[in-house]
Amino acid sequence: MTVSFPNGDYTPFGYLRYPGHRASSWSSCEGGNLRTAEDTVGMEWLYPWWRDPAAGAGLSLVGWVAGRRCPLRSDFAQMGYTSRYHSANVMGFDWSQDEVAVAARFFLVGDVLCLQITARNDAATERSTRLGVLGRAWTDGGVIETSLDATAARFVAGADSSGPAAHVLVLDGWEPAEVGLASGAEASAQASLTLAPGAEVVLLAALGRGESAPGADAAARDALAQARGHLHGLVAEDAHFHARCPALVGDWPRGWREGLVYDFETTRMLVMPAGGIFADVWPTWMVAWPRVVLAEGVLDMLRLGYADAPLAQRAVLSLFRDAPAANVPCVFQDGSYNMVASDGSRCGTSPAWCLPFLSLELLYLRTLDLAWLNELYPYLARYLDWWLEHRTDGAGWVVYKCTWEAGEDGNPRLDPSGSGDRDIAARIAPVELQAAMAQAADVLAFFAGELGARRDQRRWQGVRQAYRQRTRLLFDPTEGRFRDWLLQEGRFQEPAPDELYWGVDARRYSALSLTPLLGSATPEQQQALRREIRLHTAPPWTLWPSWCLTLVECAAAAGLRDVAGAITRAVLDRVYRETDRRSLGDGARPTPGVAPEYWPTDWHDFTASDAYGWGATTANLLLRHLFGLQESRETRRWRLDLAPALLGAPSEVGKQYGVASYQYRGVVLRLTYRVEPDSLDADLELDAPHQCTVTTYGSAPATLYQSAGPAERHSFALRGARRYRLELDVPDRLSSPAP
Repeated sequence: MTVSFPNGDYTPFGYLRYPGHRASSWSSCEGGNLRTAEDTVGMEWLYPWWRDPAAGAGLSLVGWVAGRRCPLRSDFAQMGYTSRYHSANVMGFDWSQDEVAVAARFFLVGDVLCLQITARNDAATERSTRLGVLGRAWTDGGVIETSLDATAARFVAGADSSGPAAHVLVLDGWEPAEVGLASGAEASAQASLTLAPGAEVVLLAALGRGESAPGADAAARDALAQARGHLHGLVAEDAHFHARCPALVGDWPRGWREGLVYDFETTRMLVMPAGGIFADVWPTWMVAWPRVVLAEGVLDMLRLGYADAPLAQRAVLSLFRDAPAANVPCVFQDGSYNMVASDGSRCGTSPAWCLPFLSLELLYLRTLDLAWLNELYPYLARYLDWWLEHRTDGAGWVVYKCTWEAGEDGNPRLDPSGSGDRDIAARIAPVELQAAMAQAADVLAFFAGELGARRDQRRWQGVRQAYRQRTRLLFDPTEGRFRDWLLQEGRFQEPAPDELYWGVDARRYSALSLTPLLGSATPEQQQALRREIRLHTAPPWTLWPSWCLTLVECAAAAGLRDVAGAITRAVLDRVYRETDRRSLGDGARPTPGVAPEYWPTDWHDFTASDAYGWGATTANLLLRHLFGLQESRETRRWRLDLAPALLGAPSEVGKQYGVASYQYRGVVLRLTYRVEPDSLDADLELDAPHQCTVTTYGSAPATLYQSAGPAERHSFALRGARRYRLELDVPDRLSSPAP
């Protein structure tokens, strides 16, 4: 089989995308999660979901070495197994036994889990070996009836099973005489192989499921007939995705290249097909319990946009267009609400949580797709108008209905009772909401200008100015920071060091209090906040993607790009070492190979979810703030801002760090930096010849490089943790100029 997935050795753990998994309430989901087994090498269905499974069924591999049967992961570890294919569509396991190279690929054909094993003799002489498969099923407190014949093993559960009643393992290319019952609800089969030098054999198996054994059997046999062609199609789909997906090249730390792949593959899993209230694809916040969350959906689709902007744009449009209300409330696919305040208010996340309008702006700036923006813009305006109408008090302060709406569930900064649903609208005017309203209005003014809607543009500029001024009123010059305002008492909120939230006094410290740096703070206030930024460069603000994203964006906005880079480097090192680990010896959770819900310093304490969208924000931070590829608001010409934060210890000198397949405004580029003692020597490769100019940033830019003519390759040097402009002579697209 031709492997078109990025070459490498990946962790042999992970998930497969199953878009049929659905949730309809906080107590009901169905379909199942499909992830790697912990004790054997294979994939298993877990019902109703992986964190609290009541039933399961799976298909695993068995190897042989020198006549010894090897069914466990510990056996495969001794054989040096790995994964050379690790996508949302296909999970691979690769090893060698008796000089026979084995490549196993698990994938779905509809609801059927399929397996294709390719065994190739790499020796110079004939080799004999054996391979096996193991099917099994289980259910809590119930009995699984197991039966076998020459080509199938059947597992039938009782009527009270949490998953499908029947699972059937159908085999193709195996020796029927060696199909036999193992123990309990398990069944195994094996194939004895004799291969000439260079010879190759392909074996297939399929685990069907359904409400009856005949139905599951028929589904499995139908899937087997399609398996080879379907796998070929999935591999082609993966190749198409990764031909356009940013990839790390050069001397990056171990696990980072693979970690970026896991981030993008996790993100692919989050795109759900049309269904329920959604007329087109839509983004779920995580794999295990699908639902819509505005903050996380937009952030995740910004990441997907690096590789597949059209798909990301469609999902974002669905999020807003098909929402049952203007505030984009949190809902399941069927439209049922899942974030309801104590007074019955149906809530969605705010303009402050995860900076959704920043993500929307960046997604647009990568493509300058005016048709998409024109379709999306009315829904964005409706969303912000909803907040202005329904979430401002009589004095004009923007407020939260409850802490769930804020994203900071139970934070005593907002609700001293620590509840999630209690009405807090009359209690507090949070700094971040005023600043986020100004920032969101600024984005809408920019969008309106791009669309030539001058009246709208002037209106949003007015909202921006009003909330900039309101935000500035919350600056306390004696403290040198912005502070939340208690509405009824008419005063700033005081610290409460004895009442901790995630280990800190949240009434004194909050990463969200830095958001005035995104356009609202005066120059003097910006200078004062530089100290506050440094006070937040520690847990818990670097543990949760939502907080960390805000912290890093604010640090960069304050000109502290070295701080933003240092935070990002530390997070990436911590997270990518965990997601790329090759065994579960240090703990089964989080599952390697997918993005975790958050990024603790001690992973033994991890009790959250796997395959969680915002956990892959490591990719956003890496590309935007460490490597420094930053979108430009200049839309009248092709411009990309460069703000790398790669200069470090003397040991870094001579190393090269690159990003390939970076798509931006119709150009695909590869940029590599070579670290020198006081500079980064850049090598830029383009997919077509272009004139190239590099200048410093500021009101009086200095030209660092200007090519003599169009070329596909350009070289220049960048000095210091500064910001630069890269411009190419790409033809202007037809649009109204930015204001």
